[in-house]
Amino acid sequence: MTDARNSSSTTRWSRDELPDSGMPAVSPISQQLRDVDALSRAFERRLGTVLTVNQTDLTAMEHLIQDGPLTPSELATRLKVSTAASTLVVDRLVALGHAERHPHERDRRKIVVVPARASVDRTVQELLPVILGIAAIVDEMPEADREVVSTFLDRVASVYRAAVAAP
Repeated sequence: MTDARNSSSTTRWSRDELPDSGMPAVSPISQQLRDVDALSRAFERRLGTVLTVNQTDLTAMEHLIQDGPLTPSELATRLKVSTAASTLVVDRLVALGHAERHPHERDRRKIVVVPARASVDRTVQELLPVILGIAAIVDEMPEADREVVSTFLDRVASVYRAAVAAP
């Protein structure tokens, strides 16, 4: 009898050994896009760690910082979660000092969630090196190169939009 723990079922494999799926070889540009995507996700995880929030809370903070005050219901819609879940997100953000609840300007029965100034400052402090670094790279590029890169990225984004919209 063979002990499954000692069998060779954990042998290494490579993509070359997979059945032909019709997938083209990974081009250097495709690999660079994957690398940028992985680095972007790693940066978001790091930002979440620095701010002591989970991914959902970080996404909520992004909406609040970019779009300004939102009701918990509006936040729920943007996060694609229930209003009860949105309330928990807001509770966590308020407890951590990342957001504040304020009365709605026109409807006193409602509240709006506002990003806390210190939290916005801390977030910007973390984001600024990346934003400025990318801006510097773009500024160094000749206009013709910028147009090529912009067209390429627009086309890549349209491929992703089509994939997201697919049934």
